[in-house]
Amino acid sequence: MITDAKSAVEYIHSLSRFGKKAGLSNIKTMLERLGNPHKGQKFVHVAGTNGKGSVSNMIKNILASHGYKVGYYTSPYIEFFSERICIGQTLISDEDLVYYTNKVKDVCYGLTPIEFEFITAMAFLYFKDQKCDIAVLEVGLGGRFDATNVIDTPLLNVITPIGYDHTAILGDSLEEIAFEKSGTIKENSTVVISPSMAPECVKVIEKRCTQTNSKLIFPTVNPTCIAYKKEGTEFVYENEKYILSLLGTYQVENAVLAIESAKALMKKAELDSDDIKSGLALSKWKCRFEILGKNPSVVFDGAHNSHGVNALTKSIRTYYPNEKKVILFSMLGEKDWEKSIDMLTDVADSFVVTKVPSIRQSVPNELFARIEKCGKDVYVVHEPIEALKKATELAKDNGVVFVTGSLYLCGYLRGYVEN
Repeated sequence: MITDAKSAVEYIHSLSRFGKKAGLSNIKTMLERLGNPHKGQKFVHVAGTNGKGSVSNMIKNILASHGYKVGYYTSPYIEFFSERICIGQTLISDEDLVYYTNKVKDVCYGLTPIEFEFITAMAFLYFKDQKCDIAVLEVGLGGRFDATNVIDTPLLNVITPIGYDHTAILGDSLEEIAFEKSGTIKENSTVVISPSMAPECVKVIEKRCTQTNSKLIFPTVNPTCIAYKKEGTEFVYENEKYILSLLGTYQVENAVLAIESAKALMKKAELDSDDIKSGLALSKWKCRFEILGKNPSVVFDGAHNSHGVNALTKSIRTYYPNEKKVILFSMLGEKDWEKSIDMLTDVADSFVVTKVPSIRQSVPNELFARIEKCGKDVYVVHEPIEALKKATELAKDNGVVFVTGSLYLCGYLRGYVEN
């Protein structure tokens, strides 16, 4: 019997991250033993490579602005494990975390669930017990065999931009990755996809929609009158003005996807335009071009693949065109770090590379060699907090530090800077 939140989190983290074979049998058995808590619940199911967290957060806040009790399941967490399971802005309590860990643990006899399956089962049971009106579910990895994909046809499927990530599991081509992510589309679904979806991915999704008799919504109208400010972003979309609290040039595209998702939900969830505007204005998201501190400012952005890093470099050029730019960088060994570094060297004045505070392998020495080859000043400091101190020292006098390459790194250092 687990008796405290720390022990609950330690137990959950002791589970394997990946299973021996893909499939939904584990999660289905666990949920059946729990009474199938996911059955009868209403869901918005969000898949994609980049922007899932931001888009899910916006949709959650739009629904909450109408007065709905909205469950929210996301991954990974930035600072606190309880960020993964929320209702509205309220994180799951320590008491409930312990209770639901024990509830799920008790039904795992004869099974070897992975960490994500275990937490997903917790979330389904928690949302049912809390009598949520709707829950927004963020896919963990892929889609077709993701533990969240045990649900029946959701109120809405949302797919954010698809890029190269987890290629060892999902495939080496965009078509293969899109096939896995479009596996979340069920019979008679309504599907909204990112306006910047790659053409080869659109074809795969269109085919899946045809097979499942699903309606596809592909936004084609571009937002206008965009004003990027460090206090927030303003833009006009289909003759409506919106104010977005989130920074980053890529967040406007995410907001358009959230707006179209909300419009698709209007009949099913009785939303109106004021709900959409309020939800976007309230949306905040840690470590997504988040500015903390002064002299120098430290910008946290959890871009952890080349698609995300490409979006980050556009934001750096937009918000900080003239300042000295110091990149504090690390990336897990399985990521496309070479391509990411090549993009960052175009905007950086210097780099500090460090280790990701994670059980998985990061490769600071390889990062150093690649950056040095690109002709940039680069320093290796293995301990992340000492690396941050070195980066802030380099950035003094009209400089900015950008912490990126890993959400684990951003989360680890964010609390240090904030405190």
